[in-house]
Amino acid sequence: MTIRLGVLVLGLAIQPAALLAQRQSELIRMADSLIPYVEGASGLTFLRPPQLGLRTRAEVRQYVDQAYRRELTPERVVAVATAYHLLGLLPDTAGFGRLVVDLHAEELRGYYDPPTDSLFCVAGSSALELREVMAHELVHAVQAQYEDLHPERERGWDNDTRAAFHALIEGQATYATMRLLAPRRNVVAETSIWDFITSRLRSGPMARPAYRRAPLWLRESLLAPYLYGAQFVNYWHASSFADTLPFGPRLPVSTEQILHFDRYAAGDRPIRLRFQDEANGGAGLAEDVVGELELQMLIAQMAGAASLERPAAIGWGGDRYRLIQTPDGAALVWYLVWDDPESAAAFRKGTGAALAARRLPGYRVALDSLTLGGAPADRYVVAPARWPGWERLPTAEIVR
Repeated sequence: MTIRLGVLVLGLAIQPAALLAQRQSELIRMADSLIPYVEGASGLTFLRPPQLGLRTRAEVRQYVDQAYRRELTPERVVAVATAYHLLGLLPDTAGFGRLVVDLHAEELRGYYDPPTDSLFCVAGSSALELREVMAHELVHAVQAQYEDLHPERERGWDNDTRAAFHALIEGQATYATMRLLAPRRNVVAETSIWDFITSRLRSGPMARPAYRRAPLWLRESLLAPYLYGAQFVNYWHASSFADTLPFGPRLPVSTEQILHFDRYAAGDRPIRLRFQDEANGGAGLAEDVVGELELQMLIAQMAGAASLERPAAIGWGGDRYRLIQTPDGAALVWYLVWDDPESAAAFRKGTGAALAARRLPGYRVALDSLTLGGAPADRYVVAPARWPGWERLPTAEIVR
């Protein structure tokens, strides 16, 4: 599940509203000085000047809440929380929606709003913080003049496609900001810079109460677009694609491509799955794709890791889950397809075995090996023990 809202930087103190007018003029001067740099770092030229503004912390909180409600209906929030609880990514569903809003509201220091074509920074930022946020959000403003960033565009996309798109958009802005912070360093070649950025992104939010109480999946989902997206853009600039832009037909189509640039360069597209029949034994609540990034988070969480390190390739080919409402509670059926038998075997031996060993009161859990369209696959089912659907589980097929 992904929601794109704004940029993360270090903390700041809120200033009185009376200073907003003064800071607004500072904002305009800073934007004017940064625009030439942003155009050079992004490879894009502004077709029109961006709209600028300042927001108080209360206004930011209101924006986050409205954006969250716009992107996720209450029914969808319940479905996502239930599905990710059954998948093993969310320990419980209580307070899930509020925790997501709290996480973003605590960390948001600025944002670009595509529907109004406006860029906002939080009042009270230091000059250094304001410069960092402004550079990041100016990249989004110029991106929007070449690539549609309106949330409506994403309706109908699966979770993994959406996450890959967000990673590219946030990654390009983060990469440009890194070049601003280290103007005389070779960002492409120096790994020490990436170690610093990774440490900074992970350590900053730990001071926030919402971040500390969030499970690994939510914490890493907050950071992943910036961190792995920036690394993807870094690879881009070191590759044969460097004289082009990763937009239009060159957009990455999966988080596997974001995480493993060789899979992008090879044109390795995800295997699309679909369910063949109606939800047996109950009403279908939701269907979606987990994707490699969130599968990597599940692997890390099942292994007891504190964070998601640089993920190694796992041979993910594609997946799809269906959430079904039954009289005794929700049921989940999840199909995964692998690139090769070795990848399938590694999953079954590790994370698959841990999933199969889960115990939920009143529930039955099963992990079965099978083939779909000749490819090695697994089916993970967690459902009420008395669910009639156990007798005829929903089946999936590869979309050719």
